[in-house]
Amino acid sequence: MQTLPILSANERKVLKAIYRAGDGVLERELRVEGLDEREIASAVSYLERKGIVSTERVTETRYQLGPEGLRYLSEGLPERRAIEFISSRGSATLQDLFSELGEQEARIALAQLARLGIRPVGGRISAPEAERAREEVERSEEALRRLASSGYTGDLPVGLQRREGVVQRKQTSTRRIKALVRDLSLVEGAEGIGELTHEAIVSGSWRERGFSPYDLHTEVSVGWHGGRHPLSEMIDEVREIFLEMGFQEMKGHYIESALWNMDALFIPQDHPAREMQDTFYIQASQDIGIEHPEIVDVVKRVHERGWGRYVGWRYRWSVGEARKLLLRTHTTVTTIRYLYENPEPPLAIFSVERVFRHESVDWKHLAELHQIEGAVHSRESSLSTLKWLMRYFYSRLGFREIRLVPSYYPYTEPSMDVIVKVNGREVELGGSGVFRPEVTRPLGIREPVIAWGLGLERLAMLYYGLDDIRKIYQSDLSWLMTYRVKK
Repeated sequence: MQTLPILSANERKVLKAIYRAGDGVLERELRVEGLDEREIASAVSYLERKGIVSTERVTETRYQLGPEGLRYLSEGLPERRAIEFISSRGSATLQDLFSELGEQEARIALAQLARLGIRPVGGRISAPEAERAREEVERSEEALRRLASSGYTGDLPVGLQRREGVVQRKQTSTRRIKALVRDLSLVEGAEGIGELTHEAIVSGSWRERGFSPYDLHTEVSVGWHGGRHPLSEMIDEVREIFLEMGFQEMKGHYIESALWNMDALFIPQDHPAREMQDTFYIQASQDIGIEHPEIVDVVKRVHERGWGRYVGWRYRWSVGEARKLLLRTHTTVTTIRYLYENPEPPLAIFSVERVFRHESVDWKHLAELHQIEGAVHSRESSLSTLKWLMRYFYSRLGFREIRLVPSYYPYTEPSMDVIVKVNGREVELGGSGVFRPEVTRPLGIREPVIAWGLGLERLAMLYYGLDDIRKIYQSDLSWLMTYRVKK
């Protein structure tokens, strides 16, 4: 009679569940009473090691509604609202659509109708022309409803899959399991006690059940051992690059006042970044005060009346707004405070620390991430210096093709975004620029300051060849055992 290797209680439970589900069951579909996903995965791995089951890795594409998709679920897609508006009038001009739907929605609707072959003729779209797209649009809306109810569909229209704000695409990996031992009786029967508990002692059940045997002959793989996380390795590599260039490392605080995080950087108090949907604010039981309160009056003056020939924002600045506490949204706040406390040039500083954004988490966004911060305060600092530093830094990490494109930030002028090309795909990795005089001069910083803030996780995603930023933190042992630098 065939006998199995000694199995633990969890392994027996999981093996029975596999028998019930049948060959080809996916690991994520297994349900075992009393066991969570991690315990089931561990039991499957041990069963495979003991030769009782075999597995193969399966990658699945799953979809879920994005923020716009949830809104369109109740309001309808912009292109459907455009079709109904055009049909109700017999025809409509582009200006009619902009007035009815609003600029943003009208642009989306026109782009989607153009994808379906519906384009204005003489600046006007006729009802019969618009109606040609109705069937395809209704099919997309039905797919949204199906997606909302099931959380997954494999037959989304291609045009819908490409609308990132409407549908979010996620690739997941699981294991398909096949039982190699077919006789269920081999794992049935009374199971011994694997862990002696207080209840088993008090009830005396251990006398009747006995104890599970302990297998002293299980093979243990020693070909791989624990090590530092790849992100920690990358942080060290980034630190080494800057330290070798003579930069000094600085440290900041997770919790900041809006005065330092926003106002000192010349970010107006009505800027969208200050809103609750973009920033994590903190309720404090008592007023903990503002670090360096002496800058309050000078910051107020800069916002209301400007500095020198710079006119400022021309509004009534509120100290109450500046006193609010928040989780820092960038490490630039550490830079400006450090420069205020150490105003004498030359100075080259950097940090690699966590920041917090009220983001919708997806394949390239996280709510908690690391930022590579840096600045140079020197009479010789210029945009050319900044360009050279960015190219040198990324070349040290193996990225030879980068582009520096004009951008806008309230506290730098000129400003640049850093675009890196990897496998033919361009990815934005961060911003940089020269601090505006309204930021530096009021704080006693006299020479030019070039600065940058670069995303570490997005860089790591490319550096390690991942297609989803969330995989960095998912502790996938197969990846942690086999990851390679993609240079």
